[in-house]
Amino acid sequence: MQLEERVRKRRLARRNATLFTQIELSGLLAVCVVLLILFMMLPSPPHHPLPLDLAVVSHSVPLPEARQEDAIIVTIVRDGRVFFRNYKTTLDDLPGAIKGAVRDGAKRKVYIKADARARYADVEAVIGAIRQAGILDAVFVTESR
Repeated sequence: MQLEERVRKRRLARRNATLFTQIELSGLLAVCVVLLILFMMLPSPPHHPLPLDLAVVSHSVPLPEARQEDAIIVTIVRDGRVFFRNYKTTLDDLPGAIKGAVRDGAKRKVYIKADARARYADVEAVIGAIRQAGILDAVFVTESR
């Protein structure tokens, strides 16, 4: 008799039970907000993470416009690799990249960051590619003593 009564109570409990089908999102939202704040507080990566030893000169002129976000910066590394802004490129693709940057509104001035120990032939080839893009105003970025 007790067994039948227990079975009947279980059946009634199952019929009256409702499923809880909602997901609690407050914990997820709290984690997302914390991650958002952390990523906003982290410093941005350096503008140019390449190992580069610029030429040191006695009478340099400050170029604050070279630090602008849309400045056209071409970097020549010691081993001859060429970078347009922060992206590796080839000498064949460099004129097109420069023309695209000018078309997007960048100033018609190229800032060349050449490693002090880069080969002259590599620098000369980059200057030729810049002229091929139709830019005659090229400036070397150096360090002062």
